[in-house]
Amino acid sequence: MMYIKRLTKLFSVILSLSLSFSLISCASTKTPEPEVFEKTAALYQLAEPYGFKVGANISYSQAGDGKYLAMLKDDFNTITASNEFKAYSLLKQSACQAQNKPVMNYKVADTIARFAQNNNIGIRGHVLVWDAYMPDWFFREGFTTDGNFVDSETMKDRLKYYITDVVTHFETNFPGVVYCWDVVNEAVADGSNEWIPGNEFHLRKTRGGVSNIFNDVIGEDYVKFAFQCAREVVNQVNPDIKLFYNDYNTFYPDKRAAIVNLVNYLNKDEMLCDGVGMQGYIGGYGSQNGCMNASDLVLIKDAIKTYSSLGVEVQLTEVAVRNYEGDEETMAKHAKFYGKLFQVLIDSRNEGQNFTAITIWGLCDNPFMERSDYSYKMNGPFCGLYNKYYAIKDSYKEVYKTLKK
Repeated sequence: MMYIKRLTKLFSVILSLSLSFSLISCASTKTPEPEVFEKTAALYQLAEPYGFKVGANISYSQAGDGKYLAMLKDDFNTITASNEFKAYSLLKQSACQAQNKPVMNYKVADTIARFAQNNNIGIRGHVLVWDAYMPDWFFREGFTTDGNFVDSETMKDRLKYYITDVVTHFETNFPGVVYCWDVVNEAVADGSNEWIPGNEFHLRKTRGGVSNIFNDVIGEDYVKFAFQCAREVVNQVNPDIKLFYNDYNTFYPDKRAAIVNLVNYLNKDEMLCDGVGMQGYIGGYGSQNGCMNASDLVLIKDAIKTYSSLGVEVQLTEVAVRNYEGDEETMAKHAKFYGKLFQVLIDSRNEGQNFTAITIWGLCDNPFMERSDYSYKMNGPFCGLYNKYYAIKDSYKEVYKTLKK
């Protein structure tokens, strides 16, 4: 009997040890609880203490998308119209011909401006002068498709009228909503073979084999003339409106140096240019190779410092952190990169640089986008802070956590 009792006691001890080991083993292999993300403020509210705005782009079609508008209202305090404020969208040829002067139809653009006004969101006016897609009938006699090109002085009169009317329209109908204008877009060439004689900056003479019509008809100083016209009208309607020069590849040393020379040239005798807009398409063009490189963050920070040293504001104006792959590892890398990008902006402000806004154009994923789509190479199908359903991604969360530190 004693023997049986001892065996029973030994069995109980072994069973207890076995259960304890099992519990310890289960505890050690238990999957950790996922991090709980709690949003308590808008992105723009988190950025306000650092002194810069956070924005996004909007098209006319998106202005009718309630979910997209809700997303904008929730997180952003500045927007940029994709194309609706550009000359080729506003100008109406038949009306120009009938009245023999520039005539614009503002109905579509006003829809976006009204949304911004109703929701206390500022607008970056984009853009007054841009050679790409510019209809050449605007430069011809009688605004006809086959007329002779007008002379330089006539074209200057037309351009001045156009700039004055556009700026005045938005300030009159939506006071204070358009807080800055990209006066001229992409006027600096990429190569070193295109020079303005007597000036130390490169002027774009062609784009994709198509001649820069502003340079051809007005002359090589059309950039300064446009800024002079814009300065004159904002001084009349609202001196607080800032005037920007906007371009791509602004981070890279050669083009950066040319833009520095251009801004210095514009501001030599009077302050015509208040800021530089740096289009922020970051990463390989159409390819994952070259995306999310730390060296790009260094270039961006150096560019902010360089342009800020000119005594002007600096803004990232068309940001897309390019990403062409949607697997878990790559998406995690994309999220971390986005957080690091915003840390660069915070550091720049803390170091005294005059960085004042970031506007994101690659806002939402579009995994079903065709490779032939213009936005495929420009943004990438997995570039967003939000997914295709406008739900926040890890990239959003990393930006949020970075701003909230």
